[in-house]
Amino acid sequence: VGKIGQIIQATTDTAANVASTSYTDTGLTVNITPTASTSKVLVEVNQSIVTDIDTNLANSKLQLRRDSTSVITFGGNVARIEAGSVSAVKFGNLTTFSFLDSPSTTSQVTYSTRGAISSTSNNGTARFQNSSVFSVITVMEVLA
Repeated sequence: VGKIGQIIQATTDTAANVASTSYTDTGLTVNITPTASTSKVLVEVNQSIVTDIDTNLANSKLQLRRDSTSVITFGGNVARIEAGSVSAVKFGNLTTFSFLDSPSTTSQVTYSTRGAISSTSNNGTARFQNSSVFSVITVMEVLA
């Protein structure tokens, strides 16, 4: 009970620049095929995010998806910056979170992240894997 059945990790350093308030693929994705429908999947994400905006305030947004379903959304204050009257302000960090999911299947499941920016005015952009900084996603099957 509670033993780890398998661990799978994926990385990317391919930049994904999101200048949209709609959630868009960031390029960080991993597949896992649970061995039992009663298994849970522990997802750990370490994602490089830079929020970039001119003379305004903004925050990047991040969403974890299982296949096409959102399982958790961080809609505010992820890599938040306030530029004020200064131009071309950037703030970057490594956003880390874990999520215990119950996919209830023995079919392959794809976990991925999608990102957005809170405002596209004043060149607001959420930059994922900016300057080729690696992001990592790890999934672990937790046996029932």
